[in-house]
Amino acid sequence: MVKNSTPVIGKFVLENLTTGMYKDSYCVYREYIQNSADAIDKAVSSKQLVEKDANIFIEVLKESRKITFHDNGTGISREKVADVLLNIAQSEKVIGKDKGFRGIGRLGGLGYCDKLVFETSFAGEETKSIITWDSKLLTEIIQDRDKKESAADVIDAVTTLDLSQYEESGMHYFNVIMYGVRKDELLEVADVEEYLKMVAPLPFDNGFIFRTKIKEDAAANGILFDEYNIFLNNDKLYKGYTTMIYDMNKGKKTKIGEIKDVYFFQQNDNKGKLLFWGWRSISDIQNAYLKPVNYSRGLRLRKNNIQIGDEYIFAELFPESRFALHIVGEVHALHPSLVPNGRRDDFEDSVLYNEFKNKLKPVCATIKKLSYDVSNIINAKRKIEDAKQAEADLELTRLKGLISDEQDEVEVKALETKKLIAEGAKKEIQKYEKIAAANTDEPLTKVFTILVPKDSEDKNSSSVAKIEKKVSDKPIYRVDGLSKLNKSERKIVSQVFEVVNKVLAKDLAENLIQKIEEKFK
Repeated sequence: MVKNSTPVIGKFVLENLTTGMYKDSYCVYREYIQNSADAIDKAVSSKQLVEKDANIFIEVLKESRKITFHDNGTGISREKVADVLLNIAQSEKVIGKDKGFRGIGRLGGLGYCDKLVFETSFAGEETKSIITWDSKLLTEIIQDRDKKESAADVIDAVTTLDLSQYEESGMHYFNVIMYGVRKDELLEVADVEEYLKMVAPLPFDNGFIFRTKIKEDAAANGILFDEYNIFLNNDKLYKGYTTMIYDMNKGKKTKIGEIKDVYFFQQNDNKGKLLFWGWRSISDIQNAYLKPVNYSRGLRLRKNNIQIGDEYIFAELFPESRFALHIVGEVHALHPSLVPNGRRDDFEDSVLYNEFKNKLKPVCATIKKLSYDVSNIINAKRKIEDAKQAEADLELTRLKGLISDEQDEVEVKALETKKLIAEGAKKEIQKYEKIAAANTDEPLTKVFTILVPKDSEDKNSSSVAKIEKKVSDKPIYRVDGLSKLNKSERKIVSQVFEVVNKVLAKDLAENLIQKIEEKFK
């Protein structure tokens, strides 16, 4: 550095650390929750707080355009409040231990509101500290390109510090209040809830039946999830995973499948240290998670149980990116040297992170393979069911009475074609049955057991008998019961029945034929 020269940090760095830092405005929720979680951890470890009594409250008031965050963590002492809340990128937090550590996340709200207020109280002090940031003034100063103020001068101009207000000495907390919120999306409670249910360090919902299995496997590997009591407008939040899989039908959620089991995976780094651990769903339907209504879709990356990035974080690791949404699941990055980047939409690039991704690729390849296998098994089962249904339909038609010999022959030929297809489908299932029995592919063995139970009818059948009409039996025709018609008239009506069956859907054709029968019986 040149002697007698003092570097100046210009005001535009504040723009980069506010609106320029995050591409997604919802990130302000994550940043403030992350800071609250760290404060709660310190309060619990110092015995100031019992874990079950630790809470983070978020209040979103759409009409008054106000958002409040409150936690009962340690708070910040009077003597440190200015250094902690006014200094930029200066933090006492520890990388690899604390969830936040860069000292810039608290500025996230500045780009999305007119006024940002921090209120805090520290146990043993009888005052609370209040720092107010004038976000509107900050924007005006930054947008004035003619003036070249330093970042420090700008901060001094847009902030005020109040240490005069009384507070009970036993109180410890930290509040963030955003007044005049500019982004409408930040005030949509339903959307905020969906975001938090996937991003925040929350417990599993009791309705998610695999929660216990997941936590037990994690505990067996020495992994404990960081979980916090987080409330949105007084409603306690849980992770957004559900057992059911949905689609939208005429504006309503309709169940189309469900998670049948979960599969666990993990990998160590090249030195034998645990790199990641995760779980993923095994369901009875494929492609369903492509539907946006299933907002928990995708394999999610988490650090300290806080989501990094979104459902597409691992898309590039799949042989085809679309398979990233074929499941739900989580990958927990456990190595302390895996560090989230400033935006927390990925990890910092490093040799270790490249190793992480390379070791996750086989897991992603397995997901694609299983998607194909499940699709093949489901299609094979459907072909077998189609043949069984066609056989039952023909039998019912004969019980009701034939329309004509010609129509019966058509139905028999169609059934024989479906039975040939079913033969091939049964061979396909037998192929998968052998793989499952050998247990050489654990995920496939699990899903096969779910989709094709041992007591499944005709699973191992190798042949299907031919349907043949007994020529010795006197055939029964539907027109035989039309007593009001003579023989030649019945023959004409029989031909009408054939035409109706050809041009109308099965249900419509049957209804029309029944009406004609009622007319002439």
